[in-house]
Amino acid sequence: MNLLFRNKIITYNFLIMKTNYFKSIFLTLSMSVITNNIWAMSSSAFSCVQEINQTKDEKDKEKESDDDNGITDEKNNAPILTVNGTGKSATFTINTGNLQHDQPIQITVPHGFSVSPTNIPANTKNAKITVTLNSTKKETKGIIVLRSGDSRSYIRIQGIGTPLPTKTIAESPIYKGGKNETFENTKFKPTEKGYTVEFRVKINEEGDEFHPYMVDNDGYGIKGFVASTSIGVYNSNSQKGFSNPLTKQEGGLGKFYNNDNRMHTYRYAITPDKRAFVYRDGFPIDTIRLADYGNQSDFAVANGEPKENLLKNPGFEGEYDYMDGGKLVKAVEGWNIAILDRWNNEQFILPQEIDNEQDFNNHIFRIKPYKWAGGWGNGNINQTIDVAPNETYTLSALARGGLDKKKGTLTAKMFIQEVEDREKKVETEIASDTWETYSLDFTTSPTCKQIRVIFQIQAGTWGANISPLDVDNVKLTGTSRTYSPKIGFENNNAEIEYFTYDLSGAYAPEQPEITINITE
Repeated sequence: MNLLFRNKIITYNFLIMKTNYFKSIFLTLSMSVITNNIWAMSSSAFSCVQEINQTKDEKDKEKESDDDNGITDEKNNAPILTVNGTGKSATFTINTGNLQHDQPIQITVPHGFSVSPTNIPANTKNAKITVTLNSTKKETKGIIVLRSGDSRSYIRIQGIGTPLPTKTIAESPIYKGGKNETFENTKFKPTEKGYTVEFRVKINEEGDEFHPYMVDNDGYGIKGFVASTSIGVYNSNSQKGFSNPLTKQEGGLGKFYNNDNRMHTYRYAITPDKRAFVYRDGFPIDTIRLADYGNQSDFAVANGEPKENLLKNPGFEGEYDYMDGGKLVKAVEGWNIAILDRWNNEQFILPQEIDNEQDFNNHIFRIKPYKWAGGWGNGNINQTIDVAPNETYTLSALARGGLDKKKGTLTAKMFIQEVEDREKKVETEIASDTWETYSLDFTTSPTCKQIRVIFQIQAGTWGANISPLDVDNVKLTGTSRTYSPKIGFENNNAEIEYFTYDLSGAYAPEQPEITINITE
C-alpha cells in the first residue's frame, strides 16, 4: 500500500550486518521535506525490473534484466525520497554508530541531483543532508548511496521536474523576415538562466531547407534543420531527425508536412541543465541533451589549455535512456549509439565492480551483436570532440570482450578518426575477455577540426558466440578548444517571417488545444 505524507518526518531503521568485522552497524535515516513530498512505498510498488521481449538465451536475458540498474533487494526495499520541482530541495538526517573512525560516510547522488554535504565524519549524530533537483526532465530516478568502507545504505530518489513557463517572444524579432541566405548575431550572450530561440518559416518544395544554429561560451550548442517533410538536429556533420509525435500513431508515418504552403513556428527552449525542448506550432516534439550531439566544426574559435579529459560522461555515470518496452539503451549522455537496431546490436548500461573504489555501484557500457540474426553493420558508440590541428591526443580506456569463441578471432576495437577525413585514423584491437587498459596516440592533421572516439564491435552471424564489448573509464587527453557565443541561420530558399531569441530563460510556447463539450 502506498502512503503519501506531506510535511512530516519519516524514520527508517536499518540493521546492516558486517560479517567481515563480526559486529552490527546501525544506520538511522530520517527524511523531512522542504516544499516537497515523501512517498513511503512497498517494495512491490517501485519495480525497476522489466522483462525484455526478445528471442535470446534465457539466462542472459534474465541477468541483463535484473542487473541493469543494480537494483538489489536492499535497494528495492530502501525508502524513497521525492523532490517536487526543478531547483527544489529535500532533506534527510542520518545517525551512525560503530563505524571505523577513519572512514567517513561518502554520499553520492544520481546525475540530475546535487547533495550537500558529500562527506560526513564517521559516527555522526543527526547529520542533515540536503538533496537538490537540478534536472528539467519530467522525471528523474536513481539511488542515493551512503558508503563508509564496506558499509553501504541506500535511498531511492525521484525528482519531478518543473514544467517550463510559457512566454511569447515574437514581438521584437532580431530578424524581421526575408529570404537571406545567412544571418549571424554575435551579441548573443546566454547566461545560466537558459534561453529561448524561435523562428517562423515556410518550406516551399523538396530541397528547400532552413538551418538555425547557436552556441554558448562553454561550447554547448546545436544546429537544427527544417526540411520539406522532416525536422531535426545535426550531430557534427550528420543529420538526426525527429519523429512527429502527432502522427506517430498506428497507421501514421511520423512525418512533418512542412511543405504545405504554410508558415510554421519552431522553438528551441535551452534550459540551464543544457537540455533543448523542441516545439513546432506550439506542440512539444522532442527533448534532447545538447551533450549528445557533436558541435559544428566552426563553433570552436581558438586553442585552449591542455585538459586531462576532453570527453563528456567518460565513466558512463551520466544519464541514459531506454528503448520502449525494455532495458536496451537507446541514448547515453555525451555519446552517440551508431545503430539503434536491436536485431543488429544490443547495448546496455550495467553495474560492474572494477575495484574497491569503483564498487558494484559503478556502471559500464556494454554493446554486443545480436546472437540470433546476421548483423548488417558494425555496432559502435562514439563521441565527437573539437580539437586543434597538428596536436597529439592520447586515448585510453578500460575494456574487455569482442572475442569470437568459435573462430578464435578478435572483433572489437577502439580508435580515433578524423571527422573531415575518415581515412585518417589510429586503432587498437581489444584482445582479452578480462579487463585491460588500452591506449593509443593520435596526431591531428593540419586541417583537422574534429575527431571521433569510437568503440566498435563487428556485426555477428546467426548463433555466433561473441563476448560483449565492455567499456569504462575512457579518457582523451590533449589541447582543448574555446568558443565565442553566436546565433544565426543558414537558409536555402525558405521564406522567413521572423527569427528571434530571449535570454531571460527557457520558455514553452502557448500550446494549441481543442475543448470538447458534449451536451445531452
